[in-house]
Amino acid sequence: MNTILIAEDEKFIRRGLRTMIERSPVPTGEILEARDGEEALELLRSRQVDLLVTDIRMPRMDGIELVSQLGNLDHQPMVLVVSGYDDFSYAVEMLRSGARDYLLKPVERERLYQALEKLEERYCQEQAARNEQDRQFRRALRQLMLEGARDRELLEKVRGQFFSGPYVGFCIGTWEQPAPEGTLCIRGRGSMMLYAVSVEASSDLDALPPPVGGSSVHEGVESLYDCYQEAYAAWKCSFFTGERCEVPVSRGDKPPAANARQLAGLVGLSRGQEVSRLLVQEADSVSRGETDPDAFAQLCADFIRQLRSSYQSVLALDGEAERFANIWNFPGCARYLEELDQWLELLCGQTAQEFSDYENKQKIRQAVQYIQQNFRQPLNMAQVSNHVSMNYSLFSLLFKQYTGSNFVSYLQKLRLDEAKKLLETTDWRVNEIGRRAGFADEKHFLKVFKTGVGLSPTEYRKAAVLLEQSERKDELE
Repeated sequence: MNTILIAEDEKFIRRGLRTMIERSPVPTGEILEARDGEEALELLRSRQVDLLVTDIRMPRMDGIELVSQLGNLDHQPMVLVVSGYDDFSYAVEMLRSGARDYLLKPVERERLYQALEKLEERYCQEQAARNEQDRQFRRALRQLMLEGARDRELLEKVRGQFFSGPYVGFCIGTWEQPAPEGTLCIRGRGSMMLYAVSVEASSDLDALPPPVGGSSVHEGVESLYDCYQEAYAAWKCSFFTGERCEVPVSRGDKPPAANARQLAGLVGLSRGQEVSRLLVQEADSVSRGETDPDAFAQLCADFIRQLRSSYQSVLALDGEAERFANIWNFPGCARYLEELDQWLELLCGQTAQEFSDYENKQKIRQAVQYIQQNFRQPLNMAQVSNHVSMNYSLFSLLFKQYTGSNFVSYLQKLRLDEAKKLLETTDWRVNEIGRRAGFADEKHFLKVFKTGVGLSPTEYRKAAVLLEQSERKDELE
C-alpha cells in the first residue's frame, strides 16, 4: 500500500500504531496522521490514500461520520477500525458500512499484522483489477482513435469513462513524455502519443516541448478519431518548424524537386554535402506550407531504399541506414537532417574508398596485361606505374597484393619461362635466347637462369633433349 492515514485523537496511540505499521512485514509507503475526523477528511480530499486506520470516538468528527463521508470521494480507501470494547457495536455498524476489519484496543501487534496482510492482499487484487480495467479502457480508446467510431458496442462501453465535456488533443512524438494528472494518454502508431485533456485543463500541457500538434475542440468519444487526425497533422507541421502548432495547418501539394535516384547518385560521386543541401531546401518548403510533410518523408524513405540497392557492399557493414528510413522516429526534422548529414559524410568516404579500390584493381589488371605483352622489351616498374597512371609506391604495394610477388620477381619469372620455352623449341644460341626473353645482358641472364632454375641454360637444354628422347622411346616400346 502506498499511502496510509491514521486518524486517532490520542497521540500516544496514534504514534504507537504508526510504529507498528512501519515495522510490519507489509510494504508501505507514506504514513499520514490526523488528530480527528475533520483533519482526516481534509487529507483524504487532497491526497489519494489507500488505507484509513481510524478510531471511532474523536472530537469534532468521529469515525462513524468520517466513514460515512468516504462515499463522496473520488478515491475511496480501505478502512480498518480501531475501537475500545465499549464501542464494539459501533464497529460492527462500520463494518456494514464498508470497513474491511476492526481491532480492539489495546491493539496487539500480531493482530495488526494479520489485518494488514489481509488488507494488502485485497489491495493487490483490487489494484490488479483496476489496472486491467484501465488497460481495456485504453485499448478500446486506441481502437476508436485509430479506426473511428464504427463499433457501436465499443463506443457505448467507454462513453461513461470518457470526458463529459469539451476536450482537445495534443500529439507528441514519444509516449515516454510525462503528462499532468487528468490527462488521457493514448498510444498511436509507432511511438506517437495523443494526450486528450479537458478544455479547462488544457493549459497544463503548455509546457510540452515541440514538436507538439494540437487539435480543435471536440466533444464525445465519437470525435476521438477526428481529434487524433487533426493533432497528428499539426504535429507533422511542428516537426518541421520546431514550434508548437495547432489546427488549422497548411499542407501544400507541391512535389519535392529532388528525387531518390538523383540523391543516391550524388552520394556515389562523394557529394554528400550537396545531398544535405537539397534535403534542407525540401524541408524548408514543407515548413512554409508548400510541400506536404508526408511527401518529404516518402522522399527520404525512397532515398535510403535507393542507397541500399546501389551500395549493398558498403551498407552491409553499416547498420545506420535503416534508422534514417523513417524521419518520424527522430525528435524533429532539424535533428534528422543533422544526423543524416554526419552519416552521409561517412558513407561518401566509404563509397569513395570502395570505388578507389575497384579502380585500383582495374589498373593493376591493366598493368599485369601490359607486362605480359611487353616483358621481352626493356621494362621497369616506373614505366608500368606511369602507363596505368598510378603512384609508384602505391603501385608497388597493390601489385604485390594482387600477384603475390613483387614487380621484379614477377617480371623475372615471365622472362625465365620464355627462355625455357625457347631453349626447348629452338636451336638459337644462348645469348640470342636471353635477348629475346628480355635479358639485355648475357652474363646477367646466365646468372639469373642458374639461380632461378638450378641449371645453366646449356644444361637445361641438354636435360630437355634427353627427356624428350626418353619420352619418345617409351612411346615406341
